Order: sequence, then C-alpha cells, then structure tokens
Amino acid sequence: MWKPFSRQDGDDATGAQPAVTAGARVESSIAQVELMGLTAVATLTIDELTREDGAEQLADLLESLSETGASDYILDVQNVQFMDTACLGCLVEALNKLAARGGQIALACPNHNVDYVFRLTRLDRVFRICGSVMAALDLLEKTRAERK
Repeated sequence: MWKPFSRQDGDDATGAQPAVTAGARVESSIAQVELMGLTAVATLTIDELTREDGAEQLADLLESLSETGASDYILDVQNVQFMDTACLGCLVEALNKLAARGGQIALACPNHNVDYVFRLTRLDRVFRICGSVMAALDLLEKTRAERK
C-alpha cells in the first residue's frame, strides 16, 4: 500500500485533537483508504466504475468516508480505466453533501479516458483534478487554509 507519510499527526497548535487519526484505515471493497489529518485518501482498486460494476460500491465508499469525519476527500483514480455517468452522478452528490459542510473532493492521477469524461461533461470545472496524490493533498490544504 502506498504510504506518503510515516508519522502520526498529533495535537495541532490550538491543542484540539484532529477529527480523524492520520494513518487510520477504512474498510472498502473497491478502494484502499488512508486518513491523513482532515483528508481521506481513497485509492480505487477497480478498473471500471459503471452502473453494473461499481456505482453502488462507490456510493458506499463515499458514505463511509463521510462517517470518518474527514473534511476533504482525495480519490486516486489511477487504476480506473472507465467511468460512466452513474458514477459521475454519485461523485456530484457526494461533493454537494461535502461542500455543504465546507469540504471538497479532488481527483488524482486520472488516465486519459477518465480525464476525458470529466472534460466532456465539464465536471473538470467542478472537481479539482491533479496529477498526483501529493499535488491534490497540497491543493486541498492550501484551499482549507484560505477558507480560514
């Protein structure tokens, strides 16, 4: 499993415990999930997200991420070769729920096909799309700092 950080985050400068524990894991049938501070990073392990193969599991994954207390999500889609509109709808619904709480979703490492679907539907203007998980993590942290 990819682990960009080996340290555990502790109390912040205000003395408050973070809502989620860094390095903690969430069980999922379609992704490996790691919590890093206030961000949940889900590396999808399936190659197709369609109504038949993955839409329901994606909805379950996004629901379990919301239960972690993470304020932002990064979906590493490097393994996903194809995504249909049912899954796009699932992502939009999750983004709307998360945005109502002040959170955001970023996509990392999309291949050409997935990137094309987001550009074709103009959802690349709604979701933050980054070339790597680290770039997405950096972008979300900067955005969170600007909101404060």
